[in-house]
Amino acid sequence: CTFTKPDHSNVTQREWYRVQSSEGEPQDLSKDPQYSGRVIIWTPDCALTVKNVRVSDSGVYNFRFKTQSSDWTSAPSGVHLTVTDLQVKVDPNTEGQREVKLTCSFTCSLSPYNFSWYKNGQKLKTTNDIFIVLDSTSLQDEGSYSCRVYESERRSFPVCECGFNF
Repeated sequence: CTFTKPDHSNVTQREWYRVQSSEGEPQDLSKDPQYSGRVIIWTPDCALTVKNVRVSDSGVYNFRFKTQSSDWTSAPSGVHLTVTDLQVKVDPNTEGQREVKLTCSFTCSLSPYNFSWYKNGQKLKTTNDIFIVLDSTSLQDEGSYSCRVYESERRSFPVCECGFNF
């Protein structure tokens, strides 16, 4: 983002905060325990990086600054952030069949698409395909399947419980 300060004034403070529905003074994200070690506020501009985003990070964020000659000045509107978890979905056309297709579903635009696939927490494979196909499924294929975007720093995986009936 960019901002314009009054002429001949130095910016003394700058911060990003999450817009809360309750009244009160906004809390600087860099001092908020929920964001500890996860935010970088770039200077001299007003760019914000949030690492290891969580679903609970969804909300409206705003930037503000203070100069020697003025109190806080905020942007007129904030940035809306929506975070959704990855989801593993069973292709309904293959459910109950010998060959089952699992798809890693998400709403953001990521590139390149590299995924790691897990069964019961154990890595199965890494691929650039958004799906995997379980061939000739048997009772041994029952388990908890999950996916994650390769090289992401996610700590919790979305899970799909897959039970096959024969």
